Amino acid sequence: MNGGGIVMELKKLAEYKQFSEDRFTKVDFVKNHRSIGFVLNFLPRQEMKAHHHPGKDLFLYMLDGSGTITIDDEPTVLEVGDVLYCEAEEKVGFINTGEEKVSIYGTMTKTVE
Repeated sequence: MNGGGIVMELKKLAEYKQFSEDRFTKVDFVKNHRSIGFVLNFLPRQEMKAHHHPGKDLFLYMLDGSGTITIDDEPTVLEVGDVLYCEAEEKVGFINTGEEKVSIYGTMTKTVE
């Protein structure tokens, strides 16, 4: 922490690209009272069931691979470099439909009311 009360943390996302044969992984690299930063990792055909994030907006950035994301049951293909924003009420799911590993950078932040 510096004199102004700001905390800076440098992270190497490659360290959070951790895969499991059993299921997709979510590896948090920042977690505080306002936000969560994480990397989602999927082997081919692994999926994340559709779910909500009450009270939190979600931003996703496709780092590696490709797959299909569903937002409120509407499928969309995500490819490297794509950025997606979802509001707290939207239901989100994902499946790695490709043959490569998929890593997605994500942040969730508390919604402002």
